Amino acid sequence: MAELVQLLAAAASEVDWPPVSEPVLPQGARRPRRRVLVLVLAAALLVAFGVAMAVPGARSAILKALHLEGVSIVRVAALPPAEERPLGVGLGTPVSAAEARQALAAPFRLPPLSSPPPLYLDQGAVSALLDAAGPVLLSEMRVGFGGETIMKKVVGPSTGVVGVRVGDADGVWISGEEHVYVSPGAPPRLAGNVLLWEKDGILYRLEGAHLTEKQALGIAGRLQGT
Repeated sequence: MAELVQLLAAAASEVDWPPVSEPVLPQGARRPRRRVLVLVLAAALLVAFGVAMAVPGARSAILKALHLEGVSIVRVAALPPAEERPLGVGLGTPVSAAEARQALAAPFRLPPLSSPPPLYLDQGAVSALLDAAGPVLLSEMRVGFGGETIMKKVVGPSTGVVGVRVGDADGVWISGEEHVYVSPGAPPRLAGNVLLWEKDGILYRLEGAHLTEKQALGIAGRLQGT
């Protein structure tokens, strides 16, 4: 938390804030108590977080603090052109569980299922289409080699981007209006609601057009081995 507060303070310094003058209190009035000042500071930090997410340099620093170094999230006034494709299209080459483990240097994590779904590999990402919430795409990829960006999210002015907790890990929930998903070697496409989080060097991504935050966190909590 201390690191995040420092990052927010640095982000606030990048913004041109309006001048603030000391309030004039009536004679005999008391200064605000410490609790009130703490609440004001907390509100200011929340505002700073929202402003910082609009500042490219500060945004990348905050995402780093959330352990999502492989993700870039950019907010724009209007979304760029992108394809609208079903979730099951363009997932890559079918692979076995052993091949998926080799690509990730770890097992591909799935929630408990009666039968495992087919796995696909593309540009280092292993994906599976889950028959849940109509449906849901689960992708996993290895991060941490050089800190390069392996996926980019371009969100519009009405798209919600909030930090969430996924078990003991930090994550980001993107919802509301569609956003554009950009991954290496693939054309940009429109994406639905998405939960992103990272644990033990694996970046997890859950996407579904009608996926809710509660459903996404429930699926994430049932991934075996996480």
